[in-house]
Amino acid sequence: MKILPDTSIWVRLFRPGRDPDAEHLLGLAERGELVACGPVLAELLVGAPAEEREAIRATVGSLPWVDLDQAAWWEAGVAGRELRRRGISVPLVDLAIAAAAVREGAEVWTLDRDFERIREVLPGLELHRPPGT
Repeated sequence: MKILPDTSIWVRLFRPGRDPDAEHLLGLAERGELVACGPVLAELLVGAPAEEREAIRATVGSLPWVDLDQAAWWEAGVAGRELRRRGISVPLVDLAIAAAAVREGAEVWTLDRDFERIREVLPGLELHRPPGT
């Protein structure tokens, strides 16, 4: 199964004084097990200082890309509407990441608990939370 790390996972990699899981993530990338999508890249760039952009391009930008087509956006919107109907609000970017993962058959690695809510309404969403987090 492919792995789509969400922004919360990548932030750990780019943080000074990397944690041990960062090396594991880089190993997965080298073995071709990771994929990326536009919403993750955009979130990283929004929060990254200029000096980190090249590292982001070299890692996230070099991974196989999951495009979000009209069907993926439809799934994201319908899932978001169902959550809102239940009184739960989650960021659109997280809905898009989840829909991209489902379309690709990838597992989302995340520290963000919003994905647990999304999984309730988006069939096929597989999640992984790194141990010790």
